[in-house]
Order: sequence, then C-alpha cells, then structure tokens
Amino acid sequence: MTERIIDTFTSKVGKAEIAVLMPVHNEAETIEETAIEIYNVISSKVPLELVLSEDGSRDNTQQVIERLSVKIPLKAMLSTSRKGYAGGIKDGLKLVKAKYVLITDSDGQQDPKDFWKLWNLRMKYDIVSGWRKKRADAFYRKIMSKIFQLRVKNAFKLPNLMDITAPFKLMKTEIAREIAEECKYMSESFWNEFTVRAHVKGLRIGEIPVTHRIRADKSATRVYKPWKIPKIALAQLTALSKLKLELGIK
Repeated sequence: MTERIIDTFTSKVGKAEIAVLMPVHNEAETIEETAIEIYNVISSKVPLELVLSEDGSRDNTQQVIERLSVKIPLKAMLSTSRKGYAGGIKDGLKLVKAKYVLITDSDGQQDPKDFWKLWNLRMKYDIVSGWRKKRADAFYRKIMSKIFQLRVKNAFKLPNLMDITAPFKLMKTEIAREIAEECKYMSESFWNEFTVRAHVKGLRIGEIPVTHRIRADKSATRVYKPWKIPKIALAQLTALSKLKLELGIK
C-alpha cells in the first residue's frame, strides 16, 4: 500500500488543541463542502487541525482534497488501496497532534455547529458522543442499526446509551488512539466495537442530541446498500462472537 501525505496545516497554523478527523472514501461530491463547513465553524473561534484520511477512492476524491488543501490548512493521507473505515480512522489518528479529536464522517450528515455541544462536556466525560435523535437515514438502515445495537448492548451489558454507532465523537487523542488500535473485528461497524472496548476499560461515555442531516449528495448511503445487508449482518454477528471470546464474556 502506497500512501502520500499532504500537510498545509503545519506551515500555516502550526498547533491546535482541537482536531477533526474524517475518514474519506469516494466522497468527491461532498468532501470539499463538508470540510469547508467544519473548518469555518470551528476555526472561527479556535485554531483547528483538520485531518482527512482518504481510503483508496475510485473517483476523483484525491484530486478534490489536493485542491482543497490550497484553500484551507489541513492534513491528508491519500491511499492507493482500500483499508476500510476502521483502517482509515487508525491511519488518520497517526497525523493528529492536537490534544482533543472529533472523529466524524465526511458525508455532511453532521452539523458542525453541534461540535460545541460536545466540547462543553469534555471535562465531564472521557468520550462525548452526538446522539442522532432524528436520524436521517433510510428506514431499513435505521432498523438494522437498532437491532444490532440492542444485541451489542445486551451482550456486553452496556449502559443505556441511545446511539452507540453515532459517527460524531469527541475525546482526547490519546484515548482515541489506544482504543482504535485495539479494534480489529468490526471494520464497517467500527463504533460498536470501539464503544464496547471503551466501556470495558471503565471510561465515562456521555451522549448529547445532535442534528442529523441527509447526505450532502442526497444519496442514501455509500456502504449499507439493501442487497449487501445479509452479508454485512453475518459479518457483524461473526465479529461480535470473536469480540466476546477475546474479552472473556459469555
């Protein structure tokens, strides 16, 4: 796997207490708008370390990121092959230098203004998660997610969290790195495994309602297509069994 690093942040900004990390795959139509919106909202108040972890896109996402790096200061890792959602997060965290990191998707479904809700709770919890109270996804995906989350919560006796797979989480970077590196079973359902491992470590997990929007390109999803559901479900159940075995949970 060949990777290329872009860094216009270090020379223009240098340091920041807050980083936003976004894994990116085939988001040529959305990544520029999404990244600029996040940058404008947060950097208007504090310096922001924006990190894009590109994951072997087959469209022109890499070219869009290259042009974007001239418009706003950012760091980016561009990859020639696919490594999956979890792999994108793990590699992206290698570029993060800020004390705190918000990890979020690059499809424009999260409202950057909600970042400040999470930020205000950073001293109360180890991990602050944005709970998608009115989730703007297809019905079949919401049902699938709800069922699997219930299985995970029951299997690992998780606290009564409303949305463990929410892709809008703030924490100290050192915590994100430690837990992400341990995750190895649920590549596309990364936040399920991440939350379980955080709970097992005794970390405090807090939630707060946030806005959830339709994708910036108006499509339903990039991964969870209806015809892929049986294969995804089987993979998740297999991963769940492996995680229970590793953690010694019956």
